[in-house]
Amino acid sequence: MDRGVLTLILRGSAVLLALALLAVFFWRARNRARVGPVKLRVHPRRVVRSLLLCLAVLAAATLFFWTRPGTSPEGLAILVLAPALLALSPGFQDSLWGAAGVQRGWHARRYGELEEWRLIGEHLRWKLRGQWLATHVPASEHAGLRTMLEAAAPGRESSHGNAGFDPQRAAAAKSKS
Repeated sequence: MDRGVLTLILRGSAVLLALALLAVFFWRARNRARVGPVKLRVHPRRVVRSLLLCLAVLAAATLFFWTRPGTSPEGLAILVLAPALLALSPGFQDSLWGAAGVQRGWHARRYGELEEWRLIGEHLRWKLRGQWLATHVPASEHAGLRTMLEAAAPGRESSHGNAGFDPQRAAAAKSKS
């Protein structure tokens, strides 16, 4: 392959990686503004992500020392930007519960922006474009969160799930059986 074409490909790749990293920074900042101060952060696949990141860094280091593509600024930029992009991108299963909103993976919404919501088990389930997502929220925090959600998103509690659940009526039904 012609050296000029290879340099052009490396420069193009470095620019695209830099633009992607910049987009991730802006996306994360927007999500942080929506979520507010974080109360609970859950990363269920942290070990797998760490292993992938270590493998990416190891592959970049091997490539650098074995073939020496990193001697050019473009090559070095690619070897640094690619693992950085992997490290800073949110995981699809990551969950954030904050003072002002919730986040699941790449998507975050303020409480007032939720289409529908319901509190079940250890989760706040919320609807995004017709699909239900779950954000981890301790059951001990549900009463306070319910009050906040009813104020921010009135009438949007889903009738599916435990909406309108009356613990006293459920206990009475169990005792009669």
